[in-house]
Amino acid sequence: MDNETLRRHKAFWNRQKTDRPLLGINVGFFVNQRFPRVMDRMPEGLVRPDDIPVEEFLEDCDDLYRSHSGLGDYPYVSAAFVGIPWLEAIAGCPVMASPTSFWAEHCVTNWKSHRWLESVLDNPWTKKLLELMQALVQHSSGRYGVAPTLMRGPSDILSAMRGAAELTMDLMDHADWVATAIEHAARIWTEAASAQLDFIPESDEGYVAGDAALRSWAPYKLLWLQEDAISLFSPQMYREYFMHIDRRLSSLFPCIAYHLHGSALWAIDELVQMPGVDVIEINLEAAFCDVEGTFTGWRKIQEHKPVIMWRTYDADFSTWLERVLDEFPPEGLSIQVSAFNAEDARRAEEEFFTAVEAAHKTRI
Repeated sequence: MDNETLRRHKAFWNRQKTDRPLLGINVGFFVNQRFPRVMDRMPEGLVRPDDIPVEEFLEDCDDLYRSHSGLGDYPYVSAAFVGIPWLEAIAGCPVMASPTSFWAEHCVTNWKSHRWLESVLDNPWTKKLLELMQALVQHSSGRYGVAPTLMRGPSDILSAMRGAAELTMDLMDHADWVATAIEHAARIWTEAASAQLDFIPESDEGYVAGDAALRSWAPYKLLWLQEDAISLFSPQMYREYFMHIDRRLSSLFPCIAYHLHGSALWAIDELVQMPGVDVIEINLEAAFCDVEGTFTGWRKIQEHKPVIMWRTYDADFSTWLERVLDEFPPEGLSIQVSAFNAEDARRAEEEFFTAVEAAHKTRI
């Protein structure tokens, strides 16, 4: 990252005056697009830790590094193979694979009788996760950064273990059992997070964490936290059972960025008040959520913290950009775009700077 780009990231983090938002561009969306060598070697059906080929994974990361070179303001950063639901696997969920994706199967029928693992670090999935982290650090040799993998939150871990609908009902019928489970899930998250941060080399220029569209710079080592499963909860459920956990987790680590979907916009009111949450990102999911509500959510976040807007590249990107640049000040604003191929990625970058230039002329 050159000095000017680093200056822009520091300005974003501190919500300082700047001339334009940050731009992040990600090439490839589906896991088979981004890691073709790994997916060619991956069995369909049940996946075990040893099924993940290290050398092929490193080669795919090198290709991603090259394809992202010179795109936007965010340098490429690698993370242990994000296709795998690592924390769910560490918690005991069987991991299944198709040619294009992975998912965690349920592993709990009754919280009261479930036996939790005693050691997170001795788990075979944790060992594989850290093996990939160590291999990335050695292989990249400073050419590109290494970050923690996708860190799904405690509600996501429990939802995968039990089932989304079942977990929601358990919170009403067996809240005391679930409360114990939440603490175990938080322990898994904390120990897996700490172990990964230990592998990341120290840097005087700060850190870029995340993978694909979930990227942010931070002055200290950064983790992404998310609770996608709360989309099925009532606000009261989140406040009673998970809000204090997120507050605790975000206070344990130097820097936290929070990933949120437009299906849980009500959580913004709580998240902007969490001292340990430094950055908040919301997806634009035009087909599945309230678009105007998402714009309102972005505004509310920007009033309190740096905000990251994520969306896929599509035909309406330029029109959407015009609205964003017209309605939002650039301070503390980052736009992340996922393109399905390199051509669309370059097109998105061109449209971004064209829109920025037009916005400047309009203001003049």
